[in-house]
Amino acid sequence: MAIHVHVIRTRYPHWGAYSGINQFVKYLNRGKYNVDMQVVSDSDEDFPLRNRVIRTWLRAAVQKRGMKWYKLSDFVAEMKAFQKCRRKHVDILHYLDGEHSVQFLPGLSKLLGRARPKMVAMYHQPPEVLDSLIIKDIIPRLDGVLVVSPEQVSYFRELVEPEKIRLILHGIDTDYFKPGNFPREERKFKCLTVGHYLRDFKVIREVAEKLSCCGEGIEFHMVSSQAGEVQGLPNVTVYSGIDDAKLLTLYQQSDLLFLPLVQSTANNALLEGIACGLPVVSTDLPSIKAYLPGKEAILIKDNDPKQFVDTILHLLHNPVERQIMGQEARKRAQELDWRVIASQYDAVYSDLVNSHASL
Repeated sequence: MAIHVHVIRTRYPHWGAYSGINQFVKYLNRGKYNVDMQVVSDSDEDFPLRNRVIRTWLRAAVQKRGMKWYKLSDFVAEMKAFQKCRRKHVDILHYLDGEHSVQFLPGLSKLLGRARPKMVAMYHQPPEVLDSLIIKDIIPRLDGVLVVSPEQVSYFRELVEPEKIRLILHGIDTDYFKPGNFPREERKFKCLTVGHYLRDFKVIREVAEKLSCCGEGIEFHMVSSQAGEVQGLPNVTVYSGIDDAKLLTLYQQSDLLFLPLVQSTANNALLEGIACGLPVVSTDLPSIKAYLPGKEAILIKDNDPKQFVDTILHLLHNPVERQIMGQEARKRAQELDWRVIASQYDAVYSDLVNSHASL
């Protein structure tokens, strides 16, 4: 009989059809796993009562213990999952977005008795952010904790037994995100930045300003819904609300991925960029080194604007080095292909169902 996995994930409007942590499900063995996915809005929209007063009061109630990203839709998802576990057999309940969605069900699950599924939650935020998002005494009630970068491991070791923690790096669809075939000819040198969360827009603007005056024709293309800090510069183009095809074209027509970050764990833009064969210029952070351990990237300490400027100019004038970095980037993306990463989820699920204890 197939292992029944119930997945709860948050719907992020900015994710395309080929992006996001949920992609691994496509690559699980369908003969071994029966996976159903409950997609939850990142709002109160899934809550059936529309009365504004009731919603406001309930929102305050469910966030009382400090989970500020936990919405009424998350509450509905947990209650639906509870009812599902009561009605039919569920082997594993997998929260894909622990910071958003894990609160009440781990405690209520004792009411399920022998019908209680194994519960595992994945966390995505840096340790510096997690303290303000999770309820720590819930973590020991989980059977497994999945993280996407090494520095998260030490954080959760303070909350739960080390054997319950698994590090699984984020994967990427290398069939969709792949290098294009756009000849350089006389087009200008393009630096691409994608996303807004934890990006260092102050540094991005400073670097773009300095390079706008160098006479090298360097362009900055930014895909972001919140890029107000960089708008108005002559060498910056901002895109918002574009579709998957346009995003892919931007990756394929760019010369490097420029990604100054404040903090990071996994990063969709980073993975999409390297899958498209882009050399990376980013911030020297432990999580970035975990994903880019080789020659595919140049990482800058402390987001030093001058070093970013010098590095971009160096790569502009050294196309052979840029080409080698791009080839290494593509190789690294293939190591992180979802086909490879999905096998690690398979191992976690198998360990959970084959053990009377937790991971």
